[in-house]
Amino acid sequence: MMYYIVLSVGVVVSLVFCYQRRLGFSIKNLLFKSVSSLCYLLTAVFALIDNVNARTYGSLIIMGGALGLVGDILLDLKGIYKKDERVYLKGGFIFFLVGHIFYIAAIVYSIKLKWWIVLLGAVVSAVIGVLTVLSANLMKVHYGAYRRIVAVYVAFLAMTTVMSATAMIVSSFEKGYVLMAVGSLLFLLSDAVLSNTFFGRGKDKKHHLFINHFLYYAGQYLIAASIMFIK
Repeated sequence: MMYYIVLSVGVVVSLVFCYQRRLGFSIKNLLFKSVSSLCYLLTAVFALIDNVNARTYGSLIIMGGALGLVGDILLDLKGIYKKDERVYLKGGFIFFLVGHIFYIAAIVYSIKLKWWIVLLGAVVSAVIGVLTVLSANLMKVHYGAYRRIVAVYVAFLAMTTVMSATAMIVSSFEKGYVLMAVGSLLFLLSDAVLSNTFFGRGKDKKHHLFINHFLYYAGQYLIAASIMFIK
């Protein structure tokens, strides 16, 4: 019961935040964002309480979500304290990157993917990371000093999506892995928008900020909800 209450309240809070986020960076929005992120984390916690069979999977997802919460805060601090934006941006990258390692570990461990499938997924993801940086001019973005960390981060982000899609297929489309796959894809699309917002020009308008956060929270809630259905 608590899972559904927290999920419902969290979705409403996050939607209101997405609307408010259009107005830009502020301490008020940072606090609002922190509450929104805490809601998806609590959704994961109560999902695990309701489904103790997903103990390891759920614990790893919660750790990834907690790291994402810290990353959320750091990325907003980047917009508030311009003088230290490099520190906050790199910190945000690192926390989200490690969070994706936990997500990947949750998927691989829960469905017991064979080592060669994981290795193949890692290679494909690494290629995606490199191609993302190499196609910067084509995409009209400028990564500058962040080229390396962007490549590494995108590789881990892509691997979460690749592994979750693989798990979905291997499990014959079990509901938990379908939610994880869709959630991770929305997360990836959110970061694609965010990349243009941070490193592109003229792509930080109100609707860009709304779309970025809408996709992000939709993805995180689906990832949190997947815990309920993992056997």
